Amino acid sequence: MRLRRSRLDRLEDDVLNESRPLAPILRQVIALGGHAHSEALRTWALRELQGYEGTDVPIPDYRRISAPLVMDGITGRFQFREQPVSMFDLPDFARESLGDVLRLGQGVGQIESLIARQPGQTVQLAPHMAAEVAVFMSQNSSRQVLRLYWAVHPSAMEGVLDQVRTRLVQLVGELRAAMPHGQQDPTSDQVAQALQNINIVTGDNSSVTVTAPVAVADRRGSARAETGGTAQRFPRMSVVWTVSAALAAAAALTAWVMWL
Repeated sequence: MRLRRSRLDRLEDDVLNESRPLAPILRQVIALGGHAHSEALRTWALRELQGYEGTDVPIPDYRRISAPLVMDGITGRFQFREQPVSMFDLPDFARESLGDVLRLGQGVGQIESLIARQPGQTVQLAPHMAAEVAVFMSQNSSRQVLRLYWAVHPSAMEGVLDQVRTRLVQLVGELRAAMPHGQQDPTSDQVAQALQNINIVTGDNSSVTVTAPVAVADRRGSARAETGGTAQRFPRMSVVWTVSAALAAAAALTAWVMWL
């Protein structure tokens, strides 16, 4: 009689197949965690699927990537695109939160979609309050900043996905080591034992395991995404910014930064 393939068998085959997308594999992990009565495993897999944006769960350090902060705009009669932004270009209140390091908070399905949408092209991720910061940068300057965003190379995003896949392979390996020969599905104790060896480094560089949720706010890197498109002529626009509106925007961005 042919033995049935266990959930772990199917998970192992899929996770070791580099051509398989991660999103359906993580759904298998959620199901496996349900059968093993492991809330921790389900929580981690669900968070990787849904992303970390808008949650109190810290974005893991393996989602920390290098990406230049750039701007599009006009100066005189000329337009510029993807011009690097230095710390001296940014307002004082934005220098701590904006820079060349981005924490990628999107779910793995969205990351995979961004990479596949236009292969090889830079992905543009705009920080929260980007429009307000662009207005500040345009004040008292002959340069008018129209867009502010991180220009993310696809290879950096692929590196994040590779880190997630590696942790899934590690999970399978730890479960195999904990299960005796011939056992089909892991028990809750075996899953808990396996998770003890899968560490995630949080935003404050402290090491935690996925066996317990961590209620620490860390929303750095939350962004909206666009793929790099063709150059286009920007219309000239006048900037009207009162002192009260500027102070309100500064207070709002400062409050956002405090969550990071």
